[in-house]
Amino acid sequence: TAARLAQLPDTDLTDAERTTPLLPAHPAYVIYTSGSTGRPKGVSVPHANVLRLFAATRDWFGFGPDDAFTWFHSFAFDVSVWEMWGPLLHGGRLVVVPFDVSRSPADFLALLVREGVTVLSQTPSAFYQLAQADARNPELSRELRLRRIILAGEALDLAHLGDWYGRHADDAPQLVNMYGPTETTVYVTYEPITEAMATANRGASLIGRGIPSLRMYVLDAALQPCPPGVPGEMYVAGANLARGYYARPVLSAERFVADPYGGPGERMYRTGDLVRWTTDGQLDYLGRIDDQVKLRGFRIELGEIEAALAAHPAVAQATVLVREDRPGDKRLVGYAVPAPEAHERDTVELAAEVRAHLTGLLPEYMVPSAVVVLEAFPLTVNGKLDRKALPEPDLAVTAGAGRRPETEREAQLCAVFAEVLG
Repeated sequence: TAARLAQLPDTDLTDAERTTPLLPAHPAYVIYTSGSTGRPKGVSVPHANVLRLFAATRDWFGFGPDDAFTWFHSFAFDVSVWEMWGPLLHGGRLVVVPFDVSRSPADFLALLVREGVTVLSQTPSAFYQLAQADARNPELSRELRLRRIILAGEALDLAHLGDWYGRHADDAPQLVNMYGPTETTVYVTYEPITEAMATANRGASLIGRGIPSLRMYVLDAALQPCPPGVPGEMYVAGANLARGYYARPVLSAERFVADPYGGPGERMYRTGDLVRWTTDGQLDYLGRIDDQVKLRGFRIELGEIEAALAAHPAVAQATVLVREDRPGDKRLVGYAVPAPEAHERDTVELAAEVRAHLTGLLPEYMVPSAVVVLEAFPLTVNGKLDRKALPEPDLAVTAGAGRRPETEREAQLCAVFAEVLG
């Protein structure tokens, strides 16, 4: 292959040499996202959308030849489009992060310093772990040259950023929360974060204002606009919508629908995300439309339990799942990563303390059957929280009121109690 390529001219192809002329509307990439039926769907995005994204955000970021970006995420995750083309379209430098380094916050922090990285993209789950490594290595942290950290891919809990701002100024680096489905070309909204916002404890993820080339709608079930403060589904319209789903015309028609507030032939994408307008024209992300679960007849918002779990001072990160480790036996299970000052504590005692904390805040049916304390949350190849990799809880420990069984006989009794108590 190398020999054949060496025989070809180093000039660009002409349209006569192509099978068909290359146009800005032609697909630049297809990225597959998960589908509710288990069949992934390919999102087809044209070349013009990528250029339009950087043109529309140029005034916010001012990228240039002095910038160094990390390529941290898999190219199956659309944040990688931003990571790769950000430096390449502006004459900057792209630092490819080895996979093992991406899974070691301490090694990744060292790479950021060594390579003089100025622009970093992270999911909140990955950044929380990097922030803990940053806290443990203050001398290395002081050598960072970062000027922008872009957080995206998951809902951002601003309360987790307080410790970061205890060591870093608002603009050194500037943290930015961005939101966007793959179907709308990486990013849709922009919200620069300040220390005051991180300490305000608002309880929702502020995703800010829309990118200039797009229009955001918050609509009810009848496609009528929701007033400020009223939750509704988010729809996105404008030039940066994907072409649709590759070879899936029916699904494309379901998700890319006619825009009743646009011109003839214009489309809008229904995101499935629940948001609300603030009184000053910004957007709060509230979760997925289908994030509600029903357990033993009760409708439960997992985000509400996660917020209560994260409110414990010894908890740095929290998530809650409905697990069904045995057929027909569904349980709420909480997972927590301890704050830096609690890392040396006994995990079983800490789990019992956190569960008691939840008992005092939530109704009984919303209290998890178990709380599992982990050193760090597992991440997917895209840097998002890997919920499928979270371990099954030890219900024998839970039945023992948070105390480890001291003998084999006691462990057997705890297992029996767990079975009886359900």
